[in-house]
Amino acid sequence: MSASATNKTTTDMAKNMLAASSCIAAAVIVFNPLDCYRLRWQVQHNYTSMKFHFKSIVRNEGMFRGLFVPGIGSNAVGAGLSRGIGMGCYPTVRDYLTGNNSKSGSKMFFAGLLSGGFGYFISTPAWVIKTRLQTGRESKHPPKGNGIRICSEIVRQDGVKGLYRGASALIIRGALINAGNTLGYDFSKTTNKTYNIVQEGPILHVFASVVAAFLSSTFCVPADFVMTRYQAGPQMGDQYKSVIDCANTLYRKEGIGSFFRGWTPLFIRVAPLYICYLPCYEQVRTLLGLGYMT
Repeated sequence: MSASATNKTTTDMAKNMLAASSCIAAAVIVFNPLDCYRLRWQVQHNYTSMKFHFKSIVRNEGMFRGLFVPGIGSNAVGAGLSRGIGMGCYPTVRDYLTGNNSKSGSKMFFAGLLSGGFGYFISTPAWVIKTRLQTGRESKHPPKGNGIRICSEIVRQDGVKGLYRGASALIIRGALINAGNTLGYDFSKTTNKTYNIVQEGPILHVFASVVAAFLSSTFCVPADFVMTRYQAGPQMGDQYKSVIDCANTLYRKEGIGSFFRGWTPLFIRVAPLYICYLPCYEQVRTLLGLGYMT
């Protein structure tokens, strides 16, 4: 590859990362209440009904203080970094894996897995802080202060390594959610192009976003559940030696079905998020001169 071609590829990837990170950060701010509630539902032990649990939060804390504010900053930072890398680098990684062959579902999946895993590794501290801020609302001593204060407390108590608590589960979860995103979205668009079902545009982008949300939620929810319970362990009074120990304990005490606890609130959160994020991402790509993702 010539120097000019390499420079163009690097520039295009940087523009794609900017499009992905800006759009996802804006979207997660809007939908932070859904994400906050999902995590609070996963760690609480007092309710068997999401309806009554949600009503209790709104009644006792208010919608704004109980669900909108907790973790909003760290959520935006974590999403911007993880998806900026995960979706931003995806076309370049996919094309490298594909070579001169046509795109396939397996290449879409593995490209999303690789770029997503790296993106979530980089953004792990932001996700740890977000989890503490949101799940801590269910503890007897809710966290005080913002993400910077929580970060300082974690480093003071556990060192820098505390910011990477549950990193293995987070990276697996992030890789799977990004792979579901890229597979569902790219495969839907590629299939549409093959059969010329609808014209490229917002209608196709919204449909592909829903498919991506379904696959993202289904692929990642077991790792998401384990990660949430492990990271929230110190605040909730649950002591786990490792992520594996956490998974084994949950399986022994709550059964295999518990690993899919939170799929519904996860999909309810991810679907509207993707419907806003991915079509917006496509429009920002065109503004940056990249055109729609192919």
